[in-house]
Amino acid sequence: MENKSPQCVKCTVFRCSTHEKDKKVPPFCPTEKYPELVRESIEKSKLPENMAINLAWRQMMDRLANPKKGRDMWSWTRVDEIMEYATIRGMKKLGIGTCYALMAEARLLSDILERNRFEVVSVSCLCGEVNPGDVGIGGQVFCNPIMQAELLNREGTDLNIMVGLCLRHDILFLRHCKAETTPLVVKDRALGHNTVAALYLSQGYNKSRFHRE
Repeated sequence: MENKSPQCVKCTVFRCSTHEKDKKVPPFCPTEKYPELVRESIEKSKLPENMAINLAWRQMMDRLANPKKGRDMWSWTRVDEIMEYATIRGMKKLGIGTCYALMAEARLLSDILERNRFEVVSVSCLCGEVNPGDVGIGGQVFCNPIMQAELLNREGTDLNIMVGLCLRHDILFLRHCKAETTPLVVKDRALGHNTVAALYLSQGYNKSRFHRE
C-alpha cells in the first residue's frame, strides 16, 4: 500500500458509512493504513471516563432523532443539545468562557442555562488582562484565556462552554481546562461568527480570495 497521508475528504467510496467491507478503498484510507489505531481507539473508548460521554451522547441522540417526533425530529439547537447532555450526565455547574465582544450573547446563554436550573460561572477573556510586555509580545493589552480556564477549574465546573473565543485564545483555553469543554460560538469577525459561510463563499463570488494561485 502506498505511504500516503489520510485524506478522508478526497474519498469517493465512503465504505465507512456503509460497512460494506468488500469495497476497495483508496490507498490513503486511515482505517486500512492504521488498523492498530482502530483497535487501540476502540479499547480507549471503553474506558469509564470515555464511556460516560459515549452513553450520554447515545441517550441524547435517541431523543433527538426519535422517528416518532415527525417534523420535530432533528429540531434541537446546539444549546438544547448542551443542556440535554449536561442533564443526562448529572452536571449542575456550567462554565462559560466568553470573548468580551460577545458578552451580550453570553448573557443570553447564561440566562437560558439558569432558567433551566443550572448553576453558571462566566468569565470574560479580559479577566486578568495581560500587558504584552510581561510575556515578551508587542501590542496592546490582550486576553488571558489561561486564567479563564484556571478560574473555571478552581470553581469546579462540570462542563465548560466556549463563546466566541479568538484563535489562539481558544487553543490555550482548551489546553488548560480540566472539565469537559465544548464550543458554542466560534469567532469570525467578518461573517457574524458563522464560520461555515466562508466555505460556501469559497465556491462563489469569493472563490479567488480562498483559491490563490
